[in-house]
Amino acid sequence: MMYALSTDVSHAKENADIYDAHLIEFDGFEDVTFFDPDISYQPQPRVIEYYGNLEWIAGRDHLCPTPMGWLLLSRRMVRVLDEVGPFRHRLIPTVIYAERIKHLVYSGYPRRRTWYPVTDPALKSEDFVILQLLDRTDCLDRERTLVKGVPFDQCGEELLGYDDAEPLVLRPPPGGFPPVFFVPELAFYCFTEEARQACEQAGLKGLWWHPQP
Repeated sequence: MMYALSTDVSHAKENADIYDAHLIEFDGFEDVTFFDPDISYQPQPRVIEYYGNLEWIAGRDHLCPTPMGWLLLSRRMVRVLDEVGPFRHRLIPTVIYAERIKHLVYSGYPRRRTWYPVTDPALKSEDFVILQLLDRTDCLDRERTLVKGVPFDQCGEELLGYDDAEPLVLRPPPGGFPPVFFVPELAFYCFTEEARQACEQAGLKGLWWHPQP
């Protein structure tokens, strides 16, 4: 069994903001992606900054950030995945400032990070990183993967989301799958059963696993 992963947002109240961390925008942020291994982006700033409710995120291991598409994980979760098996990746450091000092660190038009230094550790968290995988795993069986009953190689789709394929058929690469991997035709990272079990056994929080049929 393979899994897609999203953030458990059940802690958010009805009509409340579901995002755990809000990006402090920087010049060119709209064009940044850390998803595709073929895109090598050297970020400026080299630490991606957010603001959020530090009390909400305390003890969680997978956050729902803005903008969507960046996989924001705790350093603890990365260590757990590393223990399952090797996978080539890059970690982009982040800092999340307490929401109550948002006005001190983020202002102007367009809104950008201010000069204000934050030295009090109680007002920031550096426990999270953005994960970018550095390898492609070309393993999709285009004939046996079906989209509304039509083989993927005939359906006209180029990219599949969580629930688009039934079944989703992947061919194991030599040596087996790494715990988390990138399939070019999928709009999400895949996690193995071993990775899911390791995360659950480690007591990681904030993870919502989506089995891929």
